Amino acid sequence: MLTIPIPLSARRTRRARGFSLVELMVAMALGLIVSAAVVALVVAIIRSNRQTLQSTRLNQELRATLSVVANDLRRARAVADPLTSALDPLGNQFAAMSTATAGCIIYAYDGAASGPWHVIRLDNGRVVLEGAANRPGNCNPGGAPVELGSDQIEITTMTFTPTTTATAPPLATDETLVRQFTVTITGHLIDDNAELADIDRTMSQTVYVRSVGTGI
Repeated sequence: MLTIPIPLSARRTRRARGFSLVELMVAMALGLIVSAAVVALVVAIIRSNRQTLQSTRLNQELRATLSVVANDLRRARAVADPLTSALDPLGNQFAAMSTATAGCIIYAYDGAASGPWHVIRLDNGRVVLEGAANRPGNCNPGGAPVELGSDQIEITTMTFTPTTTATAPPLATDETLVRQFTVTITGHLIDDNAELADIDRTMSQTVYVRSVGTGI
């Protein structure tokens, strides 16, 4: 049987053949789809990580603000000489506390900065503290407010909920018998990203204040 050899030039031409146009287009389409999926996944991970970090930051900022409020409020009714105060017919001059105005609490303790009376209230998204020499008649004593907490967050709500013991009489208007207050704040980050700014967190802490010698 006679075999006709294939010319060398023909063999080289066959080896030099690449992908057809259709094959190249299919490969490019598949590559673009895979690339788009990878990019979308990376973007989603970055966004998720940022939201997680900002949420953690928000929790830390709220916790810090709440801690500052609770630490000062915990000093309410403190006096330099408890024995003298207990024997005083008028009782503890710092006994009265008031949460009559929403988002505000009025209290006093001996040695308070700019005090002895303190007012903590919510003012345009900020928690502020004001001192006064005499018991304020309202939550705006006209002093110099000091911001508590970070300016990177906006506090939307703050409440002070007094709680009496089971044996206590009905709550007095000056709340002289209350020894327990629950402080609750809600806030969000100040951020240009609406997704992050819309994340709200609420935190609460129960604060126990001193007795006024009534046995309650």
